[in-house]
Amino acid sequence: MKTALVYAQDERTLKEKLPKFLRDKDYIDYKILTQLAEDATLDDVLEPKAVNKFVYDFVDAIFLLDGKNLDAAIPLFFNLGVAPRKIILWNEQHSVEPLKFSQRDGTPVICFEGLEFHIKNSQDENFMKQALQRMRNQKILHNQPRESYAAILKNWYRQIMGRELDLDNPKTYTEKINWLKLYDSTPLKARLADKFAVRDYVADKIGADKLKPIFGAWDSFDEINFDELPNQFALKCNHGSGMNIIVKDKNSLDRHSARERINAWLATDYGATQLELHYSLIKRKIVAEKYLEEANGNLHDYRVYCFNGEPTFICVTEIWNHEEHKFNQGYYGTDWHDLGAMFEDAPLFESPLLKPENLKELLSCAKILCAGFSCVRVDFFNLENTILFGEMTFIPNAGFLPYKRTWTYERDLEIGNMIKL
Repeated sequence: MKTALVYAQDERTLKEKLPKFLRDKDYIDYKILTQLAEDATLDDVLEPKAVNKFVYDFVDAIFLLDGKNLDAAIPLFFNLGVAPRKIILWNEQHSVEPLKFSQRDGTPVICFEGLEFHIKNSQDENFMKQALQRMRNQKILHNQPRESYAAILKNWYRQIMGRELDLDNPKTYTEKINWLKLYDSTPLKARLADKFAVRDYVADKIGADKLKPIFGAWDSFDEINFDELPNQFALKCNHGSGMNIIVKDKNSLDRHSARERINAWLATDYGATQLELHYSLIKRKIVAEKYLEEANGNLHDYRVYCFNGEPTFICVTEIWNHEEHKFNQGYYGTDWHDLGAMFEDAPLFESPLLKPENLKELLSCAKILCAGFSCVRVDFFNLENTILFGEMTFIPNAGFLPYKRTWTYERDLEIGNMIKL
């Protein structure tokens, strides 16, 4: 269990705000060691043998309850040797407020919710802003009752899709995906969406030879011994999407930046970002996988969309820029006829791809893994006709695909008719 101190500017604020803070669901795993008010001293609240500024090294967080004079309290804790990332500004609106300051060399540093970000370029700034928004969203959602989720989801759907979400009688693909988010988030789905835990399931169903080699799994970044890793690998978090760092040269890896990013991912309840609730059940880990690359330096990903236990169509993506997540794609039937544009989230290939020699084997693996599910996307890599399992995705695109050009309500309804809930 993590430990924390709670500080308020005076005894009145402490008594008023503390009960509300203790009901904040984001912090139920903290053991509150003591509460501090402005007129208290460290000698008053800590055991004498522990009274020195280094006691703060062993505290995971100091929560400052909202008040008028907190700006004066922050330097107090800095002078006591408290790491800025440990200082968390709390308010009863459950919003996340960052601390901002600069290093001696002028580098901006942003801290919130125990996280720290050094902003050296626009990519760092964009990542920090995304992390901040995720933390704000999940904090608000964590403090909402479960019965309010349907209304929240309907509001999001209306804003993104431009139409009402019918959860009582869902007909379209996106409606049914959103229905599954709320009403079919099972422990089994959590296990199979877990990029680490799924490995045992895949080995049992289609064979361990279909698994990508891994070099280790850890609960925190600081546990990783980089000396034991090869020069090329992929660092991934197991509990969400897009949480990966591709390392082509270990010696050029900015470990400080990587640590900040992975800590931000580990702090993210991915299930709370867009109500993909099964992700919230995953125990978060970091995994180092073998770096995969084809002869041209790119990588094709075969994403098999399966409905009612049957592979239905395949989206092939060619990733050509990992850092910016840029790729081309094409859609094919199970007999490899070109389907043209299905969903519009990336450019299509200029010409259709050749049918894989081992397409039958790939579809067989997908059929085995998708058994028992009304909707799941099973992803594979296919390097030199060797099939390697990628992941299982139960809520593609989080169920939100705004209409444009060929992706229309009619296409949404057409695909939705393929899914039986």
